[in-house]
Amino acid sequence: MRSSWVSAALLALAAFAALPVRLAAQEPAYDDPDSALPAEDRAALQAERESAELRRRRGEARAAVAVYDQHLADEERDVESRALRALARRTAGDVRGAWDDAALAFDRAFPREGRALGTPAVQARVARIALALELERGRTAALTELLARAAPRLDTVGDPRAAWLVASARLELGARAAAEDGWRAGAQTAAADWDALLDRARCRRALGDLEGAAQDLVAADGATAAGGSEPDVLAELASIYFEADGEVESDASASRSPGALYREALSIAPGHEDALIGLAALARFNWRRGSKSSSAWLGEVFARAPDAVRAQLAALSNDLDDGDLKSARARIARLDGLGVDTRALAAERAALAWIEHRRDDCAALHKALLDTDARDSTPERVLGGHLVELYRFAEAREPLARAVLRDPRDWEAWMLSGRALANSGDEAGGLAALEKSETAAAGRQNAWRANMVDVLRKLRDEYRVHKAGPLSFAWSEDEAALHELYQVEHYDVARAELAARYGYTPEPTHIEVFREHADFSVRSTGFEGFPALGVCFGPVVTAVSPLCHMRGKFSWARTSFHEFTHVIHLGLSHNRCPRWITEGLATWEEENRDPSWTRNMRRELLDARAAGELIPVRQLNRAFRGPRILFGYYQGGLLCRMLIDRHGFAPMVRLLEAFDRGLDLDQAFAEVFHATPEEVDASFAIFVDAILARLSCEPRRDPLTTAAQRLALPRRMPADAEARRAWARDWLDVAWGSYQTRDLADAEDALRRALSADGANGRAEVLLGNLAFARDDAQGAQEHWRRAFALGHEDYQARMGLARMFERDDPDAAEAQYLFAEAAFPGWDDPEFSAELSLARLYERKGQLDDAMRARERWLAYESGDLSTQLAVANWHAGSGRAREACVYFQAANEIDPFVYALHEGWGDALVVVGELERALREYKAALLVPPKLDADVRRPLGDAGRARLLDKQASVLVALQRPVEAVEAARAALALDAGLERSKQIVERGGADARGAAGGVR
Repeated sequence: MRSSWVSAALLALAAFAALPVRLAAQEPAYDDPDSALPAEDRAALQAERESAELRRRRGEARAAVAVYDQHLADEERDVESRALRALARRTAGDVRGAWDDAALAFDRAFPREGRALGTPAVQARVARIALALELERGRTAALTELLARAAPRLDTVGDPRAAWLVASARLELGARAAAEDGWRAGAQTAAADWDALLDRARCRRALGDLEGAAQDLVAADGATAAGGSEPDVLAELASIYFEADGEVESDASASRSPGALYREALSIAPGHEDALIGLAALARFNWRRGSKSSSAWLGEVFARAPDAVRAQLAALSNDLDDGDLKSARARIARLDGLGVDTRALAAERAALAWIEHRRDDCAALHKALLDTDARDSTPERVLGGHLVELYRFAEAREPLARAVLRDPRDWEAWMLSGRALANSGDEAGGLAALEKSETAAAGRQNAWRANMVDVLRKLRDEYRVHKAGPLSFAWSEDEAALHELYQVEHYDVARAELAARYGYTPEPTHIEVFREHADFSVRSTGFEGFPALGVCFGPVVTAVSPLCHMRGKFSWARTSFHEFTHVIHLGLSHNRCPRWITEGLATWEEENRDPSWTRNMRRELLDARAAGELIPVRQLNRAFRGPRILFGYYQGGLLCRMLIDRHGFAPMVRLLEAFDRGLDLDQAFAEVFHATPEEVDASFAIFVDAILARLSCEPRRDPLTTAAQRLALPRRMPADAEARRAWARDWLDVAWGSYQTRDLADAEDALRRALSADGANGRAEVLLGNLAFARDDAQGAQEHWRRAFALGHEDYQARMGLARMFERDDPDAAEAQYLFAEAAFPGWDDPEFSAELSLARLYERKGQLDDAMRARERWLAYESGDLSTQLAVANWHAGSGRAREACVYFQAANEIDPFVYALHEGWGDALVVVGELERALREYKAALLVPPKLDADVRRPLGDAGRARLLDKQASVLVALQRPVEAVEAARAALALDAGLERSKQIVERGGADARGAAGGVR
């Protein structure tokens, strides 16, 4: 925090900084260290400097440092080479050394007393380098003094390089108006060299002139020397295109990909910091479009430059978005240790204070920033942005409202405000804020905003809203009737059940059900391609309709129950619990309510454990922003299961309450479980091993890991017996990995090494069998697989392989192998390679239809979202006189897709048999509500005869329920469609009064 005297100094500086800096009328005295050299040597020395500088910009910073080291060894007073060495050391990752060099070069070029070193041109270069490096730290006193001492050489009127740096320093010091004047001056300055054009472009960009900035950068790229494109120019152009296009797909953006430009910069200068930070920002914006996570790109920066300030600030921002407060504190401490005191760091520090419930500290930090720049909306936007990313939407609304009041042109704050409003229940306000963002952006596109505006308008204009007490729903008109019948009741039940379990009743909740998965994905994340079925923001839930493109493959009821648990968790903790906790608890809740609602990712768990890739709990939140998101759900659920199994359910509620009080992960775990996150990780590994001990399958291996392991393993067998066994295991792992990538020659080579040290074992025999099968040696494969089993080693895939071999000629032997396979890994996740479904098909060929259905029933214990199998098993039970069992599977089928009239009719018939007549009546009515165009069973359209039949059944049930008026009404409607229905005739004739046995013949 800046003290009051510093603020006063800044006000004085603002008055000074508002004046344009010009060269002094009278040149101060200086000494030129190069002047003693002959002209030819001076030229050669300067050529060396420029060559080294080019090498630095091409990623050869250490080589450049070596050149400058030699220069300084020859002439210690060489301020130009020292300043250039500062740049080279900074590029090489030696941040502190760079700052030291820049400070010494500046002190000698601009001494407080005595003669300066360097010509005026050299002094100007030293000043620009020193200012650029000092801007990284943002130290008020240092910047103020640097600007004052270097003023005679910083020509902000004639040199856009100086104009850009001085204006940036003015902004950092809070003199916004002076900074804008400086950028305007720089934008109007003539420029021919690539570096001057680059900084003129930066001035134009700062003023919002993206088109002019891009034109300057294209010109700069054409003005570079024979060495080719400048990575700095490419990276700046990429960031301008990213700002201008915002990843919106259009004819214009198709030819100016930011990612391609960043990668081109990296191809010229490996490790180019701005390019890596830009790629990290792209990955953070939309991780689905990249191959690496934001943290992975930043990790490449830190590998070269652990103290890189901008990268540390970007990582700090990511940490706060992910709720990794321990890492955020560590980064702030690191930046403090470097002496960094930028406004950007202060804004992040304030956000951390708010997140930690240190509201007064946050307010004081904001006040200190706003005292020097009352128009700066950044601090409040940064806080609001982090709260939005943490799903604390209601909390985010106030700081974002202040941000847009402070600067109505802050399009990013308007966009974040729109997100916060829409996701906290005010969709109309959210849409209005997003539309204001479009206006304030002045042509800047943004894919997230454009997508969200489209889907919010669609919700407003095309969806029907249904209100039911504390719940409201939005869905397509043609789906409304069945959703109102089933989803409203389902959510009501879930709300009551979960409120009782957690001791918390949530506020009113709005649920949006989308026919198109793309619309759901955009409403949930801003982009298409989100691999989920539902999202909860707290008071707003989004979900896909059972009629989406995945129709018949998932349970809408399971999704709804999962999402409503989030309503409870987020409400109870005021959206303050880490995402993995609420996702894990919701995943646990699924299976707790219905064991068949399992996520069946045991193969991925097996692979992750074998590869050492279980996600530490500190990093688990990050999984929800990358390609391992689905595994993040699964692992979170397992972690919660472990904690509940060991400690009971009540501590999970206390955990949510601890997060609500502002505790972070370490504090909450210590208070509730008396454990650190690392201790929980260790316990979880043991818990996973117990799960996997019941499964027999070789894990899948990463090809790159296998290749690295192959290169690292010694070829010579160790002499020590224990080391030899470990060596053999490692080579066997390599053999399996090579086989899985179909590199059979490498697999056989690695397997020979393993066998040379450890002889035959079960794992090796299975692999030998697989290799034999790959060579079309079926007999050899059988022999090796049988040998593996005889040695006590089980393997699901080997058992399945044997079963497939036997199917045609020896069905009984195939059945035995399928049963062994099922025991080795029940519920294999691939239907085409499922032991249960393979058994079902085999039993059908053998005429054992009951056995076939029992096998399918076992499959449904792991894959409950399979409509066709649920209906097949339901009808089998019904046809076999097991109506109660049939009802279980009809209900499960309805929870997948209620838009199947035959489902409701069959379920109604079964309910009649078990005596649940009110529910049977509901199902017969539901069958008539299925729009013909939406019926999944298009092979059997309902037609007039079918409608008549359903009305006839309704009439019979109504008689049994002693509701004669309704019974006659239904019977007459049936007869209007089919006059030959005898039962309806009798009901009409009797006036619906005789209930004795009237429902008995419904089926």
